[in-house]
Amino acid sequence: MSLAAPLRLSLQAPRRVPAGGLGVRGLWRDREAVRIRLQDGEGGWGLGEALPLPGYSRDDAAAAERVLGELAATLSTRGLRVPSGPAGAPLIDAVLAPHAEVLAASTSARFALECALLDLLARRDGRSAAAWLAGGRALQAVPVSVLLPEAEDAAIAEAAAAAARGHTVLKLKIARPDRSASQEDALLAAVRAAADAGAGGLRQVRLRLDANGALCPDEAVPRLTALRRHGVELVEEPVAGAALLALPPLPLAWAADESLADGALADALLALPPGLRPAALVLKPAQLGLARCLRLADAAAGRGVGVIVTHSLDGDLGHAAACALALALPQPPWPCGLAPHPGLRHPPPATPWLPLPTEPGLAVPDWDRAA
Repeated sequence: MSLAAPLRLSLQAPRRVPAGGLGVRGLWRDREAVRIRLQDGEGGWGLGEALPLPGYSRDDAAAAERVLGELAATLSTRGLRVPSGPAGAPLIDAVLAPHAEVLAASTSARFALECALLDLLARRDGRSAAAWLAGGRALQAVPVSVLLPEAEDAAIAEAAAAAARGHTVLKLKIARPDRSASQEDALLAAVRAAADAGAGGLRQVRLRLDANGALCPDEAVPRLTALRRHGVELVEEPVAGAALLALPPLPLAWAADESLADGALADALLALPPGLRPAALVLKPAQLGLARCLRLADAAAGRGVGVIVTHSLDGDLGHAAACALALALPQPPWPCGLAPHPGLRHPPPATPWLPLPTEPGLAVPDWDRAA
């Protein structure tokens, strides 16, 4: 459905609130959320939340609060203008384009506004956020991968449990400084055995490995060759940044992840010839933005490159937006990293496929009314 006439929205002043903590790579990280509300003057509303992860996000809660507070003050008299136009990510881009300079200072603030716009406009249409983002396309079926815990015993146990639930891709971090290659191989062999036992011969389970750019370029080919025996689906971000452009053909499929934050590098990676370009792009909407993720997905589809959507240990709202994005993609995705994680207050069921949404908007309870 198209928005028939321009709309003006009011943006309430942001609120910074404690959001609990998470243990990531052996360190406890306390988080703060910055929450916003958009209203349309007719009783409609949409929620947004900036929830940077200390040590990983490119900004912090203070920066998000500052940017959103500045924007709320600027819009206090004239509101946020939504032009008429068809549903979908281009409309979100059009709304935020006049404020791009302010929002450039905080990726978390922009994501919060994207979520609030998506929530409100989808609710006005009486459609789920996924259906609104898809803009008339049929929603995709989305298989779900599982990120295994950091502790080795827990990773092995979860590999068996996830495989028994029906998941076909399990993800594990590799090239960690606290593990040698031989220790890593021993863990992968144990995870592989546990996954096979959990699946009981009913399905093939593949391992997805995430190097976070930690492999040395000179070591990438021999190390990935050695990893093939573990039944690997692909390796995310095998080396860091621009070094991806100089990689020779690799013995395993690989995906671009953190490197996508650099727009020029992302374009260069997609422009590589077949056999050298990534097999897939890892889209994190909290880091890249919903609208940019969909543009990257369109570009990937045109080049025969797959897509994977994953969260950034987001809260309930950001996780719901990431799930909506995955369902709205222009092509069927690879298994997406959207399983519930410990940072969610109301985690969805741990199922091997994303359920199709039935409620309007992002379907996250209004935190003011739920308090």
